[in-house]
Amino acid sequence: MNLLLPNKSILLFYLCERCLALRAACQGARAMDGSTTLVERLKNLSSSVISDVLDVCGYPNQSLSSDIRPLDRKMRLAGAAICCAGQSEEQHQAADAIAPAAAISNYEIDRCIAPGGIVVIATNGHSTSAVVGGLMCLAFSRRSCGGLVTDGGVRDISEIVELQLPTFCRYATPLNSVRRWKLTGMGSTVRLAGQASAEVEIQPGDLVIGDADGVMIVPLSIAADVIAWAEQLAAIEATIVAQLEAGEPREAVFSANPRFAHIGRL
Repeated sequence: MNLLLPNKSILLFYLCERCLALRAACQGARAMDGSTTLVERLKNLSSSVISDVLDVCGYPNQSLSSDIRPLDRKMRLAGAAICCAGQSEEQHQAADAIAPAAAISNYEIDRCIAPGGIVVIATNGHSTSAVVGGLMCLAFSRRSCGGLVTDGGVRDISEIVELQLPTFCRYATPLNSVRRWKLTGMGSTVRLAGQASAEVEIQPGDLVIGDADGVMIVPLSIAADVIAWAEQLAAIEATIVAQLEAGEPREAVFSANPRFAHIGRL
């Protein structure tokens, strides 16, 4: 019988490594509290203004694919990314570039949610089932989750909309994830399909903003500059709107209010 069991030392090492990885993921989520002030300011901005600033400062590829849409056009989110990754359990869906990995419990997502955090789930090409449903979203909501972004699918749409949990996804389906998709990682860099590039890299703690126009990712390392410039841009555009509403010619208004002169390169 013992010959059929894995070596105890190897098994203990694996379990310890797994626990340390999950612990690091949750600690990373708690560390996002340092970006609270930036998040509160980000909530007052739009994805379009953030996109314009990122374009000018040298980060033009931060928009997620336009296939990733809100369940309701009124949904908005802004917060720090809690990164999760998984892969298909169906052979024909498995991404060639992704090495097979052991499943971890999706309860780990709940344990790593920090108030206001945005759960970001990279499905690595899975397109059959939902990866999140109404019950998961209810649990997320009760932990003060700020929203969900995934390049996969969700289900129980009416329940999620009623919860008012901002949710951005690629598709809806009644199929659940059992035997179809598995969670394999927490707290590591993930990549989701981009609009101006093949992929957008998202690190734990990066800032996420989403609205009816789409989802933008702001690397935490440049977030303070980007948000400050975006606030200035929003103020300039408010002036432009007032002048256009007063009937002034658009060319003259734009000439008198340069929108991007204050933005530097990063």
